[in-house]
Amino acid sequence: MIIRPSSLNVVAEYLVLATLVAIFIWRGFIPAWNTPSGDFEDYYLAARLYSQGVSLEHIYDWTWTQRQKDHAGIETSLVAFGVLTPFSLLPVLPFSSLPPLLAKRGWLLLNLVLLGVAAYLLRRMSRLGTRRVAILVFLAITPLRSNFVQGQEYVLLLFLFTTAAWLYFEKRPLASGLTLAVAGVLKIYPALFLIFFVRKKQWRAAAGLVVGSIAFWLLSAYLFGYETVRTYLVDVLPWPLRAEGQDPYNIQWNTFSAVLHRLFVAEPELNPHPVAHLPALYAVLQPICQGLIFVPFLWSMGSSRADAGREKLLWGIFVAMLLLLSTNPASFDFTALILTAALAVGALMGAGRAREAATVVTLYALVCFPFSRWVAESPSGFRTLLAVPRLWAMTGLWICLLLLSLPSTSVPLRVRLRSREAVVFASIWLALVVPAAALNLLRQKGEYDNYAARLFVAPDSFLDTDPALAGERVFFTMMTNRGYFTGVFDGTTLTRLGFGTDSFHPAASPGSSAASVELASTSSQVVQFRADANAQMHDQLTIQAQDAEKPAVSRDGQWLAFIRESKGRGTLWVKELQPGAKGAGSLSDERPLSGSELDVLEAGFAPGDEIIFSGKPRGRPPGLFRTKPGSTYVTEERAPAPRRYPAVSPDGRWLAFSQREGGNWQLWVQDRQTRAERRLTENDCNSTAPAWYPDSKRLVYATDCARGHGLTALCRITAVP
Repeated sequence: MIIRPSSLNVVAEYLVLATLVAIFIWRGFIPAWNTPSGDFEDYYLAARLYSQGVSLEHIYDWTWTQRQKDHAGIETSLVAFGVLTPFSLLPVLPFSSLPPLLAKRGWLLLNLVLLGVAAYLLRRMSRLGTRRVAILVFLAITPLRSNFVQGQEYVLLLFLFTTAAWLYFEKRPLASGLTLAVAGVLKIYPALFLIFFVRKKQWRAAAGLVVGSIAFWLLSAYLFGYETVRTYLVDVLPWPLRAEGQDPYNIQWNTFSAVLHRLFVAEPELNPHPVAHLPALYAVLQPICQGLIFVPFLWSMGSSRADAGREKLLWGIFVAMLLLLSTNPASFDFTALILTAALAVGALMGAGRAREAATVVTLYALVCFPFSRWVAESPSGFRTLLAVPRLWAMTGLWICLLLLSLPSTSVPLRVRLRSREAVVFASIWLALVVPAAALNLLRQKGEYDNYAARLFVAPDSFLDTDPALAGERVFFTMMTNRGYFTGVFDGTTLTRLGFGTDSFHPAASPGSSAASVELASTSSQVVQFRADANAQMHDQLTIQAQDAEKPAVSRDGQWLAFIRESKGRGTLWVKELQPGAKGAGSLSDERPLSGSELDVLEAGFAPGDEIIFSGKPRGRPPGLFRTKPGSTYVTEERAPAPRRYPAVSPDGRWLAFSQREGGNWQLWVQDRQTRAERRLTENDCNSTAPAWYPDSKRLVYATDCARGHGLTALCRITAVP
């Protein structure tokens, strides 16, 4: 029997498809089905808290979210909401009442349905047939695998992108814009399709996207509260927009921003060995690269709607451009590239351009290939350039697609480059790049000055915060990939104290041989331990308070203040510590100092047992308050801006605190006698959680300058001359 060539092609395609499906099931779906761990639990925890009526105002606080993870009994080492939008918890909300593993399995089954619907719509738009569309879908080996294993939302995003494209090509532009508005409120960058619609003069689609985006963000404010949305849009979102959302030096992002950070910006822990510390060069090159990606395609796509094949090609290329412009895309982000491949290949095959289609498929497969196991995780110097194969594959695909997007014309390219239109788009490029570079340079002013003031270098710690001092010994909270520990730094040696569970917010009093810390499991408790211990023994712990968070100890060791939380809002409590009972009194010694009208955030003692704490009255920004252990009266400190993290110097003269200015917290110090105030930091980053040294002149504080939002390191500063 003679098999015709076409039959051989069909058999080969079925074999390829079967192999790809087997790889997906073996390496992706089965591992995802059998383990609840992954990014899914970030969404799951937020959805669960929301369904329980817990306020989400602190969801972007790394330690708060980890504490809620512990209280929920989730066993994953780390959970954080990072730079996710508040709206992104809603798709997981229907599964939040289930245990984590069952919830993830339900989410995976829904993802299979969404993937199938997206593939069906792609088959209708591309006219490639079911078999070839399925091959393109499962060629996304790494994106699909990581999306399912991590339980991410990028199959949902692919579904929304595809649905929006189908509606657009079915002459339903308003519905297309509304669909992209849903995608934009989940992951932000789909909202940039507004540029596509404006360039193509598709005003109904643009109106749908704009009106839908406004409506969905207003809905977010209604569902999650104004402060939650304000925190995301003002405090969090600017960081990923400027390529500093989460560890900007991580080359696993495979972006030009990450590579440039790695090459030209030093950071003691995250990037100690760049080629050279030339942040000004990074500030200029980063917007140049972004502009060279964006503006040429904006020019080539044209302003009028072309034939259906070219329009589908342009839609797919625009999605690829958004991925290339994204500042920190993980491998699962590239699930959306399935749409690009299907529309581009379908358009090329329909035009009889099989060779170009084969080139697109090859480059697309390279982008989705699992390169990570063969590249270094933390290269130094120019070896960084060898550690980003997905970036170079994506760049090759982008150049190929950009050339394919050029309109068919008899006018030579050199003539077009000399045209008035070329001048216009060159001006657009300059108008984008020059201000962006200037803003980068302005924002960098002083950002790296704290390197010399860092207390220590701990490469395995992602976050160090909440310092407390016992003499010259600094206790603090540190986050590693195994969870949260209590760190101790004595000026030369760094010690990690493990308590068998996450520990937060250590507290100490001058001259005491004991310190306190919060241990979090299904509830939080405050325990006392030996302050001079180099390794923690569990039988040396003394429980001081149950259902208690963020301890603070008075300077004479007689009082313990702590926070007790309900539905995400904290109340301040105090307890008298009885010396005759190993430092712990009975539960009857506890009493509340604030009511439910205040959401108490942090507290500390001043000399004379005065308590100064930060709280957030409902509907108002946070501020500072004063009270005493035996008092029922709380006094508010009037201030021109929101304030948190109060710390009074040992001599009682000075008050250090953080004040919110714009989207950042800056460190201030106040003379409590004259009320004169002075700002200590002014960079475009956060400086929080100050603690005084015994000399009442120096402070240790946490800062996320040059590190990523909220991922702080500890620095020392002279606050008082």
